[in-house]
Amino acid sequence: MPKTFRGVVAAAGAALLALLMAACAQDTDQPSASTVQTAPEPLSACELLSNAAIPGVEIATAEALAVSERRIQLPAPVTLRREVPHCRIVGTIDSAIGFELLMPDEWNGKFLMGGGGGYVGSIQNSAEELPIPGGSALERGYATVGTDTGHQAGVMDASWALNDPQAQENFAHRAVHRTAEVSKQIIAQYYTDEPAFSYFFGCSRGGGQALISAQRYPQDFDGIISGAPALDWTGFASGMIQTQQRIFPDPSDLSAPVITAQNRELLNDSILAQCDTLDGLADGILTDPRMCAFDPATLPRCESGPAADCLTDTQLEAIQSVYSPVVIDGEELYTGWPFGGETVGWPAWITKAEGGPALPPGAPPNAHFGFGTQLVKNFIYSDPQWTYVDYDFDDWAERSAPVAELLNATDPDLSQMRDRGAKLIVWHGWSDSALSAIDTIDYYEAVGALDSSADEYLRMYLMPGVAHCFGGPGPDQVDWIGAIEQWVEQDIRPAELIAQKRDPSGNITMQRPICPYPQQPRYSGSGDASNAASFVCAAD
Repeated sequence: MPKTFRGVVAAAGAALLALLMAACAQDTDQPSASTVQTAPEPLSACELLSNAAIPGVEIATAEALAVSERRIQLPAPVTLRREVPHCRIVGTIDSAIGFELLMPDEWNGKFLMGGGGGYVGSIQNSAEELPIPGGSALERGYATVGTDTGHQAGVMDASWALNDPQAQENFAHRAVHRTAEVSKQIIAQYYTDEPAFSYFFGCSRGGGQALISAQRYPQDFDGIISGAPALDWTGFASGMIQTQQRIFPDPSDLSAPVITAQNRELLNDSILAQCDTLDGLADGILTDPRMCAFDPATLPRCESGPAADCLTDTQLEAIQSVYSPVVIDGEELYTGWPFGGETVGWPAWITKAEGGPALPPGAPPNAHFGFGTQLVKNFIYSDPQWTYVDYDFDDWAERSAPVAELLNATDPDLSQMRDRGAKLIVWHGWSDSALSAIDTIDYYEAVGALDSSADEYLRMYLMPGVAHCFGGPGPDQVDWIGAIEQWVEQDIRPAELIAQKRDPSGNITMQRPICPYPQQPRYSGSGDASNAASFVCAAD
């Protein structure tokens, strides 16, 4: 048993000794058989935490477990099983914020919080749920926690936020902060020692939670990993509304998108034909989509209605809405999405997955539709009946400003985080159809423009061919936890990192370097394209 349990074990022993002494002090007359009772088993060190007195915290479950099991749906439906003995705490903070804290018997002395996705709505912990080389947080010995951010709902459902400022604030930033605070208190009680280092790992909404923690609560974490961050909610919502106005012009008829599967195949093939070899390698991956000058308007136009090998005017307009920024009165609200996700991410995020089951009534046809309309209805206009039909964004700036102030993680001033010595790694997949990598680049450059020393505490990596958080033709798994540990604990600034791709059986099928921006991986001109040794990091 680790020495860090000495405080709680002593407390349990003292409680047991008190019970024994009390029993000895009772009448020594022999009781009748009918009055003999079996003494209850003493509470374990973990179970004793059910009585922990922490203001605003209610603990519903405190149990010692030999195995952690959690069901996830993405990247594929599976039950993750971690054979790590641990103490599991489930509770509620401030009567609303649900959390689950896992504390391993063999503790490494550190704390790692995992972020959530979408509108969250259930307890999520990406440090346990996303594939990370080197193992999950619990497998590495971390005490790790996740939160539902203060509400129970589907991941694409924001109806809980309607006219509820407290629920909105919890989701925006407060829930992560309070969960981190409370977790550290419970950890200190359990191990009789505080974490030596505290980290945060998140992607998508979790990536935004990472950045907003760095900006609003720089004292919470020593190292932060922000993947594909949802950092500009009002910005990307405007982009999502723009795409859906043209892909599903009638939101009451979601049976078929304007952009078909054949359109996407034609797009993908044409983009790769023009741009795949710009990086010196024909592999179906664009190293930097910004270098691709492909114009969808050059594709064949249909003369007699929709067909597989051409585009109608309506289809071309819908396609261009994805790549084009949202511009109102000369001001860009959101950048467009780069080339690269047409066959990988567009079906789930932008158009519609063909061949699947019929959608239930009210279900969104894709994630742009779901996330975009839910934010507008429940945060910006507070009108569940709002529709994008004929909407022209004329009052968007005014109506979205309070929501931007609440939700967005776009403040480039990281001086407080910098001054306490914390570190931040940001990464984004180039083929992400959910959130544009261009937006993340813009944020990174804004930090650098404000602070010339940003390179001392901030690193960004762009991942060619990687979709939203995972997936895509490019290698999508990196030991981000190991990289941030070395930077924070050993002052080893991350440089080239190795990304890997695995098949469903877990076998590595590809390894390539990813490079600190603005460097990019360059093929050496010879060697196995699945071997990282065939590439070097170089800047233009």
